[in-house]
Amino acid sequence: MRTPLLTRRAAVTGLLGAGLLGTGGALIPAAAQGPQPATQQAPQQAAPGAAPAVPRLGEELTPFGAVRAGNRARSIPPWTGGMTAPPKGFVAGRHPVDPFLDDGRWFTVMADELERYRPRLSAGLQALLQKFPGFEIPIFPTRRTAAAPQAVYEASIANAGRARLEANGLVLSGAQVGVPFPIPADGAQAMWNHVLRWRGLSASRTTLTALPSDAGIATSTLREEFLSPYAGDRLAEAGGRPLFYRRTQLGPGEGVGNTLLIQGTLDPLRAAIAVWYRQGERGRPQRAPDFSYDTPDPATGGIRTADMLDMFSGAMDRFDFTLVTRREMYVPYNAFRMNVGGLAPGDFLWPGHPNPQFLRYELHRVWVVDAKAKPAFRHALPDRTYYMDEDSWQIVMAEHYDAKGELVRYAEAHGVPYGQVPVFAPAMEITYDLPGNRYVVSGIDNTLSPPAFDRLQLPADFTPEALTRKGRR
Repeated sequence: MRTPLLTRRAAVTGLLGAGLLGTGGALIPAAAQGPQPATQQAPQQAAPGAAPAVPRLGEELTPFGAVRAGNRARSIPPWTGGMTAPPKGFVAGRHPVDPFLDDGRWFTVMADELERYRPRLSAGLQALLQKFPGFEIPIFPTRRTAAAPQAVYEASIANAGRARLEANGLVLSGAQVGVPFPIPADGAQAMWNHVLRWRGLSASRTTLTALPSDAGIATSTLREEFLSPYAGDRLAEAGGRPLFYRRTQLGPGEGVGNTLLIQGTLDPLRAAIAVWYRQGERGRPQRAPDFSYDTPDPATGGIRTADMLDMFSGAMDRFDFTLVTRREMYVPYNAFRMNVGGLAPGDFLWPGHPNPQFLRYELHRVWVVDAKAKPAFRHALPDRTYYMDEDSWQIVMAEHYDAKGELVRYAEAHGVPYGQVPVFAPAMEITYDLPGNRYVVSGIDNTLSPPAFDRLQLPADFTPEALTRKGRR
């Protein structure tokens, strides 16, 4: 059963105390009282007896709202800008050599040490430790590698004073290019930060999706393409659409050519999220409004729902989002060990879970957001918890509970920095079906080429007319 929220809060506070969000002893509020415009002036010292000054973007906080300083225990280092250049030996079109290959494993969390580390573990990781005798959590030194271009940082700082939500958090206005709410005041603002986080202007990649089992590993090959007019400050050219996504199946068999096309929105009241589906290479694109919310995603064996794409995507109208806290936790990060070139799925995927020798977890601060389905709406997974990396706003872990309060799905995004952009993005996403003893891994490109972030794409490439013209791509 799900741990009550109050109990989880008390456990975290009791373990970490004042060091939870510390910057030299000062606490950072989980939600500042409204967005604060940036300033280049030195932080003001609070008068004796007065409330402490709110930390400022670009000073105590990074432009994305992360705590710039490390923690008191020095187990989280200061953020110094992230990885803004490719690692040594980088060759375009090839997977980079792990820049942290010499990092020794800090320690390993085993099932018999669960109580000791419980406050730093997601409920999903706790479930994996309890369910699988061979699962363990290797903890490595923390590397704050997330980075973005300077223009994105400047826009994020400006957004703190101009972005706003309307219609109960459904409509976003005023934001441009960067993170909309670097100092989030509520859960809806935090979720918008994930949806519109910096992930490059566009990207394309060919990957494998794998479903491991005792009988072997079933795989399918997918072509994924993405465009962010929002990040490129080209919303007008894109008809106000901030995001475009296309996924085409390249194999095997009868599924070849099946294509999913999604156009995002900033204002669903005026222009809803638009979805099309094309069956086969020569099929005619059809509107697919049913690919939303809790509709099973066929590309993942039904383990994920439509709104679990990209850890969370789609409309936010069926959930109430609560910003709980910012917390130090062990999360998947810098997944070079699993993303090494030439590694086949069978080399690192076991039945039940990946081989832990290829996993890397680090201690990072994350924003915690609880999502509960609104009483008027039905959803197969009505209770969720999201964990967002403070340095990138990428959801790195997500827990999905059924109507009985049982944890039935647990998802992780194993990200790596692409310093040539720069951007921090998932290399692979893993989703566990806990009752079904299954899991799915997407984004596997070890035997293929890494993502390409430099290929020009246009909004016109993400239309049903483009699918009709081009067929399979």
